[in-house]
Amino acid sequence: MTKNDLINDVAYELRDSMTKEQIDRMKITLYVKLQDFELAEIKQLPMTIDHDNEWLMQRYCVDSVAAGLHTGTIRSYIGIIRKFFDHVGKNYKYVTAQDITDYLAIRSYRDRISHNYKSTIYRYLCTFFSWAFKKRHIQDNIVDGVDKVKQIKRKKERISDEEVEDIRDVLQTPKEKALFELMLSTGMRVGEISHLNISDVDLNHKRVTIWGEKTDTYRTGMLTPMAVKALRNYIGDRPGTDPLFIADRAPYNRLGKTSIEKMAKEMAIRGGVKRLPATVHVYRKTFASVLYRKTGDVLLVSKLLGHAKPDTTVQYYLIDDIEELQHKYNRVA
Repeated sequence: MTKNDLINDVAYELRDSMTKEQIDRMKITLYVKLQDFELAEIKQLPMTIDHDNEWLMQRYCVDSVAAGLHTGTIRSYIGIIRKFFDHVGKNYKYVTAQDITDYLAIRSYRDRISHNYKSTIYRYLCTFFSWAFKKRHIQDNIVDGVDKVKQIKRKKERISDEEVEDIRDVLQTPKEKALFELMLSTGMRVGEISHLNISDVDLNHKRVTIWGEKTDTYRTGMLTPMAVKALRNYIGDRPGTDPLFIADRAPYNRLGKTSIEKMAKEMAIRGGVKRLPATVHVYRKTFASVLYRKTGDVLLVSKLLGHAKPDTTVQYYLIDDIEELQHKYNRVA
């Protein structure tokens, strides 16, 4: 199409709304204004894609998997992010720092969530929107305008040495003894314990092969003589293909996380430990603290716990342990 064709087409479209004199004046004006320009016909206009929140969350999942984040962690992130989007009712492009601030306030006062869970929501949302900004899915890094929510550091509770012996004294079945000694010997996570098969336990070499619940990699745990004895008694002559911990009744299915947690808590209550819920994670902290007090080796503790970074071990397992500090003092006093 030439410039003349274009100008004539415009004049034709406006013939009913303008006088002939006005059209002639317009044509002269267009001739003058367009003389320094070249016209090119566009065959097809580019599509404008308006992505939704689900699309962005899917992109985040893909990038998180590529970065090596554990699927369980990704699932936790998406759960919190989706709840936020459901609340604000906006496309991600229009979310503001005030939206995040208001949401955190509402969750605190309406839902009465703990301060540390509020801190977790803050951290997850900031990570997500910082990623979106870095990948240019949003124009502004909105998290800069959100006041930081710090976690409250608490004393890292564990089962004391005396309480360990109190619980050990009231264990009733070979399964309870095996679970108790395994937790204190390895510091395994509840999902890792549930995942174990008998073939993962090497009693001759006093070790266990652990599939990391959060790292998706194998690591080796060490078994104490008491753990070896308890496990040998519990396993008996069962084949190696069997799950390590099974139900007491037919069809003897693998024990899941809920059943293992229930056993861990009930053993502690029976032993008189009622000041804290003795979850598998508490036994894990107990293992970490005892091992550190014996060795003073943070890297060793971190490796046996299956942590990617020793900083995690120090921050969440070893800081503010009263017995650890007392032990340090006794060594130099």
